[in-house]
Amino acid sequence: MRASFPAARSLTTHAYAKINLGFEVLGRHPDGLHEVSSILQTIDLADRLVFAPSDRINLRCTEMEVSPDNLILQAAYLLREHAGVSRGCEIECHKRIPVSAGLGGGSADGAATLRALESFWDLNVDEAMLGDLAARLGADVPFCLFGGTALATGTGRVVEWLPDAPVHWVVLVPLTADDPAKTANMYGRLRESQWSDGGAVRRQEAAIRSGNLDYSAVRSAFTAPARDTWPAAGGALEALEGSGALAASVSGAGPSAFGLFGSRADANRAAEKVRIGGLPVRVQKFTGPVA
Repeated sequence: MRASFPAARSLTTHAYAKINLGFEVLGRHPDGLHEVSSILQTIDLADRLVFAPSDRINLRCTEMEVSPDNLILQAAYLLREHAGVSRGCEIECHKRIPVSAGLGGGSADGAATLRALESFWDLNVDEAMLGDLAARLGADVPFCLFGGTALATGTGRVVEWLPDAPVHWVVLVPLTADDPAKTANMYGRLRESQWSDGGAVRRQEAAIRSGNLDYSAVRSAFTAPARDTWPAAGGALEALEGSGALAASVSGAGPSAFGLFGSRADANRAAEKVRIGGLPVRVQKFTGPVA
């Protein structure tokens, strides 16, 4: 049965997925964290979050089990602690972004929760502090606060917003991994020979600043490990490349893969070709910053 809230003031927001228009690993810090350089892009696939008044913080979510480390709950408790308030909220999350797919769904949910509860609880927390709180939750959360197109450096938490990338359509093959430590394990599978100097991301940044997209720079350090770990990811990349994509890559640490197209018609035709191979397919679109 679908959960519903009592008739009371509520707030609804959306948490948008992301893809990586370039992802390079530059090296590793002494603490074990990796130095990365990445171009992040929001797409119009989104979870829907509804917030309603309550004396305590409670979360219900469709399509997934709620665990204590859920980023929605972590964000709510972190913001409440920072603001020094004792307010609660009833949260309902309608999942559309696949879980553990490399599309930033958890990060997007955490960021959307920070944005929504700052307003819902009338806290008057400035954007810089929200960004600091987001960085405590995870590497992609600061970007997901505002979305659009951005350059992420350092351990992924240093975000510089770029002009909106030219609109492209995305043929997305959403694949999921049953591995709670997926990202850490994928970093562990990287060899130093797969590290790079950030040149591809710099080229992509320059192209976006000039109003273009460099298809040759759409690449990911996780492509080879993803192919080795998930045969379906390798099959998806081959299908996308064979469908006429301008560029194809894995997103995040995988296993999802995507191809870029200049028009919706081209994307729809390619999606049909990929779907014939038995792969799950969605057609999405670049979107700008979160309102």
